[in-house]
Amino acid sequence: MLLGADPISFAVVFAAGFVSFASPCVLPLVPAYLGFVTGVGLSADGDRAARRADMALPTFAFVLGFSMMFAALGASAGLFGSTILLENRRPIEIVGGILVVAMGLLLLGKGVPKFLMRERRMQLARKPATLAGAGLTGVAFAVGWTPCIGPTLAAALTLAAASGQAPLGAALLFVYSLGLGIPFLLAGLFVHQASTATDFLKKRLNLISAVGAAVLVVFGVLLATGELTRITAQLQSVGPLL
Repeated sequence: MLLGADPISFAVVFAAGFVSFASPCVLPLVPAYLGFVTGVGLSADGDRAARRADMALPTFAFVLGFSMMFAALGASAGLFGSTILLENRRPIEIVGGILVVAMGLLLLGKGVPKFLMRERRMQLARKPATLAGAGLTGVAFAVGWTPCIGPTLAAALTLAAASGQAPLGAALLFVYSLGLGIPFLLAGLFVHQASTATDFLKKRLNLISAVGAAVLVVFGVLLATGELTRITAQLQSVGPLL
């Protein structure tokens, strides 16, 4: 099995995507993002069913837009990795594991460069008028988010590069996008509950980041030491679904 094709890698990148959603430059601005894309505020009054319908498709297009952007980055990373993987698999596992550990430590806030912690917002003149416009807005916002979600995104891209395959790299980053995008979809579908949920998460940003960082560090150590390959082989022997 190629590195990155195991269920553990997919679980880790999904978790990294959720940690990205709960980052200080994404979570507090979820109402603003969704309000911009859909034209409907999360706290606005009105018929719930109508507002849900108004928000669902634009939100989906927005999520699909940034998911495609990240998947393209993953495919590029996988393609790059394919040029060096076959003859250097073990060194790549070691370097990749070290990088993932480093990203986990950065997520803890230890020595994070200030330029990575500032959000690059895309200043758009007006709300998108079509679903295609909402999708393109997702692409634009993915570019704006990239610096702030750098540690988790870099860890996912490291795994994509280590996979050595463009399709697998794209799949890993698409799963990462699901971790980031599913909460957006839920916020769009359940607008009244979304404010309460985001307030709950805001109070636990440090805890979420710490747990996410711990997952990355442990995963990086397993990758660098070669234990991830052994664990994956054992999982495969359990049943065909793995």
